[in-house]
Amino acid sequence: MKNIKKSLRSVFLALMLVLGLSSAASAQDIVVANATGFTIQQLGLIDSSASGDAQDLLGNDTLANGEALQISISGSPKGWELIATDGQGGQVNWQNLDLTGVSKITLHANGTADLQ
Repeated sequence: MKNIKKSLRSVFLALMLVLGLSSAASAQDIVVANATGFTIQQLGLIDSSASGDAQDLLGNDTLANGEALQISISGSPKGWELIATDGQGGQVNWQNLDLTGVSKITLHANGTADLQ
């Protein structure tokens, strides 16, 4: 009986380790580079499958042309949308982004993005 309890404890600890590693693996860090030609006043990020508003990644900061920002996403890497707003209220959207294996996104003013 003592060996069974010890074996079950070992299996439980191994399972917890695997579950912990899989949830940690679902977070992904990505650098977002601004190559739009304008200063981004607000940069929203939203999972297209989620309801609600986009999370503003900049807060009170701005992202000047040529600057970059590191972000972290969790959950599925597919179906993300970035929304950039300039100082005059103009907006550019990058929709349905598949961020699988992506470590850097370079945003362009025409609504395209280079995913690396």
